[in-house]
Amino acid sequence: MQNPMEPVKERPNILVIVCEDISPYLGCYGDKVAVTPNLDSFAAQAILHTDMYTCVGVSSPSRYSLITGRYASADGANYMRSNYFNKEFGVVPPAGVKCYTEFLRQQGYYCTNNAKTDYQFTSPVSAWDEQGGKAHWKKAPADRPFFSIFNLNVTHESFIWKNTDLPLVVSPEDIVLPPYYPDTKIVRHDHAVLYSNIKKMDEQFRRLLEELEASERAKNTIVLFYSDNGGPLPRAKREIMDSGTHVPFMIRFPDRRGAGTQNTSLNMFVDIPPTILSLAGIVPPSYMHGQAMYGPYKATEKRKYVFGATDRFDEQIEKRASIRSERYLYIRNYMSQQSVYRPVKFRLDMPMMQEMLRLHEEGKLDTVQERWFMSPAFEEELYDCTADPHQIHNLCNDAGYQKVLKQMRAAYQKEWIKPFNIDWEQRTEEYFVNKMWPEGTKPCCERPHLRTENGKVYVENDLSIYSAIYRIKNKEGNWHLYTSPVSLKAGECIVLKLERIGYKDSEPVEFQFM
Repeated sequence: MQNPMEPVKERPNILVIVCEDISPYLGCYGDKVAVTPNLDSFAAQAILHTDMYTCVGVSSPSRYSLITGRYASADGANYMRSNYFNKEFGVVPPAGVKCYTEFLRQQGYYCTNNAKTDYQFTSPVSAWDEQGGKAHWKKAPADRPFFSIFNLNVTHESFIWKNTDLPLVVSPEDIVLPPYYPDTKIVRHDHAVLYSNIKKMDEQFRRLLEELEASERAKNTIVLFYSDNGGPLPRAKREIMDSGTHVPFMIRFPDRRGAGTQNTSLNMFVDIPPTILSLAGIVPPSYMHGQAMYGPYKATEKRKYVFGATDRFDEQIEKRASIRSERYLYIRNYMSQQSVYRPVKFRLDMPMMQEMLRLHEEGKLDTVQERWFMSPAFEEELYDCTADPHQIHNLCNDAGYQKVLKQMRAAYQKEWIKPFNIDWEQRTEEYFVNKMWPEGTKPCCERPHLRTENGKVYVENDLSIYSAIYRIKNKEGNWHLYTSPVSLKAGECIVLKLERIGYKDSEPVEFQFM
């Protein structure tokens, strides 16, 4: 392995700008209401993906996929949030699964995250050189490439009610409402707040991009932009319809290859980590469920389907799963005795949610708007996404679509349930918790085993499972990721411990070179 302090040449810098809770509500995606001049300008220099999806329209399970390259439902990480009932609990992925940034660090990348993690587990020290509100690529040594993420939260669901009294940048009357929303002043106002928040995010994006452009490092920097899940409004956030899972995604290369073009392939969040590794010239690990979209390890075959699943949102349990082709969306509901609408307490502060509930209780919603509240709900749903982009016409009982329904049912079992979610219908959160924390106890990393030879310290634990971090005692600075034997000077003392996602860190061990 490469010494982390050795210069790495010919590897690109990678800047990732992530916003929260928006579907493609951007001018460059054809939204005529959006005020997003900076993102629109960026799109003209980038490749715009028309069909990027997350597995579920909420952050934590989505961010689990974004940091591991794995489907959250396959690993018991699909419960929002994993620590809702036990603040100490964190998901324990299969042995060997690591934050993909660790593979970048192994190859000399200086990795920073500013600042949200929300991975369903506590972010290990091994994941980042810097993590927090002050983390920045500017602190990367000049002779090392950087990988840097900035998270912009002004478009988060909660800012619909937090910013409700601020000036609007769009007129509520100009909003084109989807047919599943009632046309009222409150609904239009919350939409206008959404677009106003997006305008603020667009300005934040501009400042981050200008900061890069003012640097010499811009000429070798790939820039990615995406949202962490779909839209923030009711019947969007937490859903597995396109309103909750379809997100904007753009990538700009330093040489502007593909500038202004569109990539229409189906892709998912699990494809982003292997893509970033591939762009850095690193082979993606075989445990990742995703496939690289760019770089030397780009997949040779395109996706035929993207997938979705729900399990729990805060205090509300819901069990649905989906498969989507380019044209059709199939949804299977394992709790159809209840409505798809779940009374999640968190979003009850949203004026629009209160308005929809009032109209529902007064019987003033039309058939399409009422369907979200319908109980029992559909056990199966099939939508023609080309003819019905809002996914409001369930075709399961349409005689003309029975062949398609049969095909999508079969693909659902073959491509989604059997390979990744076998017995998923019966598996519960309790099952996963007991599996990850036997007898209710958080597992702990084994003790580090060190060997010394010629003034170098070797770690002899299995580092395909664990990660080793170390620091030199009495010296300031962050923990370093162990990637190769550490040389010590006379009198220096190394402090080293092991990490694994979801585990307690080992007790640190010390060795002093005499």
